[in-house]
Amino acid sequence: MLKQWEEANVELYFNDYENEKEVKQSFSDLKENATPDQIGSFQNAIGALISLPTAHAIVVEKHRYVQA
Repeated sequence: MLKQWEEANVELYFNDYENEKEVKQSFSDLKENATPDQIGSFQNAIGALISLPTAHAIVVEKHRYVQA
């Protein structure tokens, strides 16, 4: 079986201490083979634009398996 990359998204989570919850924002169309440094830089850039402190990021990748 061959593994084929299809798409990836990054989900950023922020702490909303005032309302005692975690806020999630998803960003689609992440390029293939994005490095942890690139994800961290993106998270820091988005974090600078909003008032909530950043908590963590999750990368969600989708792959397709096909028979060779």
